[in-house]
Amino acid sequence: MQRLTQRDLNRTTLARQALLARADGTVTDVIGAVGGLQAQHARMPFVALWSRRQDQRIADLDDAVKARHVVKAHLMRSTLHLVPARDVALLDAVAAEQRLATWVPSARRAGLDLVELNAAVREFCAEPRRVDEIEEHVAGLHPGVDAAAAIPKGVTRAWWRLASAGGGLVQVPPAGTWAARGTPRYGDARAWVRSAVGPPDDPEEARAEVLARYLAAFGPVSAADAGRGLGLARPGQVKRALGTLDLRTYEGPDGRELVDLASSEVVPGDTAAPVRFLPRWEHLMVALAVRDRIIAPELVPAVYKRNADVLATFLVDGTVAGTWAVDEAGERAVLRLAPLADLRKRDKAAVADEAAELVRYLAPDALSWDVAWDA
Repeated sequence: MQRLTQRDLNRTTLARQALLARADGTVTDVIGAVGGLQAQHARMPFVALWSRRQDQRIADLDDAVKARHVVKAHLMRSTLHLVPARDVALLDAVAAEQRLATWVPSARRAGLDLVELNAAVREFCAEPRRVDEIEEHVAGLHPGVDAAAAIPKGVTRAWWRLASAGGGLVQVPPAGTWAARGTPRYGDARAWVRSAVGPPDDPEEARAEVLARYLAAFGPVSAADAGRGLGLARPGQVKRALGTLDLRTYEGPDGRELVDLASSEVVPGDTAAPVRFLPRWEHLMVALAVRDRIIAPELVPAVYKRNADVLATFLVDGTVAGTWAVDEAGERAVLRLAPLADLRKRDKAAVADEAAELVRYLAPDALSWDVAWDA
């Protein structure tokens, strides 16, 4: 069993994520290759793609979303992602399986069938609807039922959580575009994405296929990493899926067993890693159970905040070296850099150069741009 150094692991993952060298593929192909773009914040996927794709323009992602080549939906970990339309049915089936398992006990207490409830919602969303409209509709179908009361400790949007557990919904444009504003609308994925390939009938096969894509984007990983990244709460499901794949096994720098697709290669740790900027809630920062390959443990509290917030970061020599944010005031935009460790003069210059390009990309309508370092 080959033992990987921390730098081997870092460089390999960065290569899979198109963060060692920007990819020259289509928007759809690049997003698919890196396992999707996390998309809670409307504009952060544009940063993620800019750091990964050559000559990326805002219009490129906008056009892909409007053409329905890329869609936005609640998928891995029930979190909003942008993914290729051709993949959404498969990813949605695996995510929905996990959500249904979570919400079935509450549905039973309320006397509801989640599958029937979801089918009613998808039919209602043949014309895209807002969450308020969906909740009003499904509550009207079940007069006298208090969905919130059936959920221990209570939650907001109880009807939405139960009705959407079965998946099959996507956010329709302007959601997913640069100009997205206001309350999103959800449409029936089957009507919206006619080109989507349906998932395998066997849930085990579907999980294995999703796991293979995760390995291609993030490997080598542990079984716990895969469970975390895909939102598979049952370790047995991950182990069974891994058992169906052609894998290569490694020993990680901390002694953990790591697996990867047998067809994939490890990138040597002495490979150069350029400065890269990652967005808030970057997928790479949350898709692993152990994140030492990308961020030093002592820096975690400065990046991972309460309520699952993950700050925007920049990488130097392949790992997190600071955080960043853009301030726009009038016609001026400033990208502010907050280093979390001492930087060499040449690294600081490289960060500033990349930041200067990024701020112009993120504030195309500004008349002046600047980069500033926080003390």
